[in-house]
Amino acid sequence: MMSQRSPPPPPSTNGTYYPPSTLPTLPPLPARRQQQHQHQHPHSTADLGFFQQPPRLGNQFQTDPAFQRILALYIPSEYLGPLFHDLSILGQTVISPQVLHYLEDAERHPPELESHDAFAQRSDVLRTSEGWRKLLELGAKEGCVAEGFDGRLGRIGQFARYYLFSPSSGLATCPFAMTDGAARLLSRHLAPPRALPSLNSEPPSYSTREQEEETARRVFKRAYHRLISRHPSVRWTSGQWMTERPGGSDVSKSETTAIYSPSSSADELGPWAINGHKFFSSATDADMTILLARTPGSKGLSAFYAPMQLPSGERNGVRIIRLKKKLGSKPLPTAELELRDMRAWLLGKEGEGLREISTILTITRVHNSVSAVSSMRRALTVAKAYSRVRTISGNRILSTVPLHLRTLAQMELLTRASAHLAFLTVHLLSLSENPNETPPTPIIIPSGSASKLLHLLTPLTKAVTAKLCLSVISESVEALGGIGYLENEEPLNLARLLRDAQVLAIWEGTPNVLITDLVSSLKRPSPSGSEERSYSLLGEFIQENLGHGVGTVRGDAGDILEKAKVAIWKEWSNLEEAIETGSREELTAGGRRIMWRLAYVVVGTMLLVDARRDLDTGAVEAVKRWVLRREMGLGERGRSGEGGSEGDVVLVFGDEEAQAVQQRRYKL
Repeated sequence: MMSQRSPPPPPSTNGTYYPPSTLPTLPPLPARRQQQHQHQHPHSTADLGFFQQPPRLGNQFQTDPAFQRILALYIPSEYLGPLFHDLSILGQTVISPQVLHYLEDAERHPPELESHDAFAQRSDVLRTSEGWRKLLELGAKEGCVAEGFDGRLGRIGQFARYYLFSPSSGLATCPFAMTDGAARLLSRHLAPPRALPSLNSEPPSYSTREQEEETARRVFKRAYHRLISRHPSVRWTSGQWMTERPGGSDVSKSETTAIYSPSSSADELGPWAINGHKFFSSATDADMTILLARTPGSKGLSAFYAPMQLPSGERNGVRIIRLKKKLGSKPLPTAELELRDMRAWLLGKEGEGLREISTILTITRVHNSVSAVSSMRRALTVAKAYSRVRTISGNRILSTVPLHLRTLAQMELLTRASAHLAFLTVHLLSLSENPNETPPTPIIIPSGSASKLLHLLTPLTKAVTAKLCLSVISESVEALGGIGYLENEEPLNLARLLRDAQVLAIWEGTPNVLITDLVSSLKRPSPSGSEERSYSLLGEFIQENLGHGVGTVRGDAGDILEKAKVAIWKEWSNLEEAIETGSREELTAGGRRIMWRLAYVVVGTMLLVDARRDLDTGAVEAVKRWVLRREMGLGERGRSGEGGSEGDVVLVFGDEEAQAVQQRRYKL
């Protein structure tokens, strides 16, 4: 056994050796490190160090005063209390843990297609998540469709609820949009009940075609009541199938055919057999659909109603080819479909399908616009909340940094502008459908012009809100830095909002398609071969709402509003001249500039009407920036705002906080 040897002497800087017994006693290693850290900056670990306080979102209705002002423009004061009460409840529901769980579940579990069973038989089983189904159920219960048909406040009441629900819906609002449009279209084909014959008269005799029409009305009525139902066991959703491989937005190149082929075994399924291929079908899990097809001998396309299932539970001639892989809208089942003898009912007359389906298109574009505005508001709400808890160099709160505050103010202005444009279009939709049931408002709509103004402004609104939505949400992502780029937990997931926002500029027409529609509406040929001056109605609307003569409001606010009125009218006069003298080809080529100039005028008019009611500081500030400074974008259009930060605080956080800031500065 080897003997133990003494350790070698430790090295010494001065050559002196100290025996172990004389060495100073040192504390244990962890204690020594703790003593060292008392004189140094401690290092962080996964569990120790700085942790950013997360932003907290409040009630989505109560923290949105700009939206409350817009509603007060269209809703009589005696109805505001009950409506605001309902919206306050919904404003909390949409950010509740339960709803956010549904949303995250829908995002994590997108639809799946099981095309064949274990024995190689075609099955086409479409599976959607529980979260998706629960969101559909919640939206229907809250009246995202039904409120527009049976609600006391009609379209405004409907879209107020829709606005709050949409950012938490996982785009369940897409099938709601098509369901809304389909319900309105079917309602136009519900004939009144036939008068009962006299007891002394012979019973009427019906031809086969008349009996068929009676059956169609019965089928349409049953479907209509299901579409507007809130009850989960009754309600339906509808698809809308127009897009095919040849045409994209140009549906005139449709390769889908419909043949009249009545069958006694398919009595209530419809006498038409449809065959073809649809390249995009959103809401593939719908209960029915409205689609276009070409009938023999007809130059134009025809519109059809078709149920998705046969009485046996099998699909009605629908074969799912594949589900689409998409940038966003992931919970929404979008597919390519092949139609094989799908039974259907003709809507309206053969060859007039585009006119029929335009009813749906107008409504879905309005839905698209409100979805864009609500997504902007949610993203901006997150950015504002983050600015209140984030500190930067000098221990400054981010919301007090002038550059960041100015950016938030510009985002707030664009969101307010888009909201005014969207809800003006909602109001016009309401007037065009139920002029006698729409409550009076401070907004003047020339008599008999609601439908034509709706036709003019819908493509403008859809294009502008979609473009501004992308800009504001992208800026909101940047406002959170790297955190904004992550797939965060809800309701802070700006990445999801940005992904989903891109489709809003594509669904129901891209901006260039919409601009083409807009110019066609402005320069519509008349039956005589000349051009209708449909844009003169817009001029009348602007003139009536700007008011005549010198303004009666005095002071700084009065000066701002009066200058804004003059600026808006001058811009409209110049634009009207350009429209009148330009050809359709010239106006279309420069259509984007026409679009933004029209947006400047219409939004400016609405902001002026809003501010003139009570001279609210934030509303007046919005007029000054949109109209007088032309702040119509985030560095892309118009001039960046000049002036002090008080106006920024007013726009972003309200008048009370702006006054508090001034008081703090005065004390300093």
